[in-house]
Amino acid sequence: MMQNFSVEIKKMDDYISVVLRGELDAYHSIEFKEKMLETVKSDRKWILIDMRELSYIDSAGLGALVSLLKHSSENSKELRIFGLRGNVKKIFELTKLNRVFKIFDTIEEAKA
Repeated sequence: MMQNFSVEIKKMDDYISVVLRGELDAYHSIEFKEKMLETVKSDRKWILIDMRELSYIDSAGLGALVSLLKHSSENSKELRIFGLRGNVKKIFELTKLNRVFKIFDTIEEAKA
């Protein structure tokens, strides 16, 4: 059974809030990438990705995030991730992507 996935994007005063829910996998990574490419073109300086409700990520999902990071820096945006849980956090550590992304525990830390 395919797990649900959703992306909620909101423009805040000085950043863009992106809330990921469910499973970011091969089925959903293309949709995620497409939605995020528009976001990168916005006038906000920061993109904050909330992963508190992301229950799973696979290599395709990680690839989509790496692609987003590349597009963000090309557009002079800073990408920050926060709220990684359990197995998602473990995958970032195993792949050493925790050294590539700016990762925080809370939104307050990510905004600081």
